[in-house]
Amino acid sequence: MKHIYKFHTAFLPAVIVALIFIAFSVVGLVTMGLNMGVDFKAGINQTVLLAYPAGELTFAGDKRPSFEITQNAFTLVFSGAEVENRTLVYELAKIGTLGNLAQELAKEGVTFTFAEGAESLSATLLVPTYQTSPDLGTDPVVVYRFPQTEAERFGAIEEVRKAANSVGSANVQQVQNTRANQYMIRISDPGNDSNFAQNTTRKLLAAFEAQFGKNRVVFMKTDYIGARFSADLGRSSWILVLASLAVIMIYASIRFKFQYASGAILALVHDAFIMLGFMVWTRMEFNTISIAAILTILGYSINDTIIIFDRVREDHKLFPTDSLQTIFDRSISETLGRTIITSITTLLAVLALYFGTSGSIKDFAAAVTVGIISGTYSTIFIACSFVLFEQHIRDRKNKNTVSKAAKA
Repeated sequence: MKHIYKFHTAFLPAVIVALIFIAFSVVGLVTMGLNMGVDFKAGINQTVLLAYPAGELTFAGDKRPSFEITQNAFTLVFSGAEVENRTLVYELAKIGTLGNLAQELAKEGVTFTFAEGAESLSATLLVPTYQTSPDLGTDPVVVYRFPQTEAERFGAIEEVRKAANSVGSANVQQVQNTRANQYMIRISDPGNDSNFAQNTTRKLLAAFEAQFGKNRVVFMKTDYIGARFSADLGRSSWILVLASLAVIMIYASIRFKFQYASGAILALVHDAFIMLGFMVWTRMEFNTISIAAILTILGYSINDTIIIFDRVREDHKLFPTDSLQTIFDRSISETLGRTIITSITTLLAVLALYFGTSGSIKDFAAAVTVGIISGTYSTIFIACSFVLFEQHIRDRKNKNTVSKAAKA
C-alpha cells in the first residue's frame, strides 16, 4: 500500500502563498500593464539586419530577369511572354568568390559592380533576399554581404535603439543570428497617419543610414497591424479564453459535482494570473503566442485536476466511511508519482524549446514552463483545498441545522 501523505496540512499555507503571488500579479497588471505586442497594439514590427554592401546588379537588356539569393544558391530567372523561360541556379559554395559569380552572371548580361574589396570575398557571404525577388534593369539593385569576422560586426543594441527612437517611441529586441546583428523594432501607431507603415519604414531607413552609413541595413520583414484589427484580435482572444473556462466549467459540472467544477475553475484562474504576472514582471511581449501558452496550460492543468478528482471519486466508493480529508490525502498520494513524471517529462520538452530557440518561441516556452509548475501546484493545493473547504462549510451548516432542529 502506498504511503499516504497528509497534504491537507499544507492546504492553508499553500493557499496563502498562492494569494501572495496573485496579489503581485494584480499589482503588476494595475501599475505596469501587459507589454502588448503588435498583435494587440496597432503599429509596425520591422526586422532589420546590419550588413555590408557587396555591390550592385544591373541588366541592360529588355528581358527584365529576377533573382533570388538563398543561403546556398543564387537563382536567376528569365520569364515572360516574349522571352525564353529559363532558371539558372549558381551554388554559392561551388562558385567560390563573388568575382567568379560575377563572371557567370556576365554571360547572361548581368553586371555585378563590386563594393570596395568585395570581389575576392566568398560568395557564401551573400545575404539572402527577403520578402520579394527583385527584378533587374538599368536601375542598380544593391546586394549585401555578412561580416567576414566577428571584428567586422557592427551596430550595438544601444546604437540601434538610438536610431529607432529618433523615429518614434521604439521597442528594440536583438534576434539571435550567428552571422550578423539582427534586430526586431516595434513602433506603435498613434493613429494620425494614414500611411504610417510606409512613412515609418522610410524614416527608419534614413535613421539607420545616418547612424551606420549608406547601404548597411537590410529590411528583412515588415509586419503592420492596424488599430481596428488589433482591437478586434484582442477582444476575440479574451472571449476565447473566457469561453474555454466556461466550457471546462460545464464539462467538470457534468462529470463531477458543482463544487468540484468550481475548484477546478478556481485552479485555472490561479494559473492564468500566475502566467500573466510572470509576463508583466519580466516585460515579456504579450501577443497571440502568449494566448496560445495560456490556453495550453489551461488544458494541461484541467487534465491533471480531473485525474485526481477521478481518483477521489473511486476512493470515495472504496472507502465510504473515511472522511473527505483522508480521501483527498489518499488520492493525491496515489497519483503523485504520475503527476511528477508527467510534469518532468513535459518540462524537459519545453526547456529544450527554451534553450534551443529564440524570439517568440523562447517566450512561449518560458511561459509554459511557469504554467506547468503553477498548474501542478494549483491542482493539488488550490482545486483540492477549495473542495475540502466548501465541504467543511456545508457540513458545518448541516450540523447547525440539525442542532437547531433538535433544540426545537
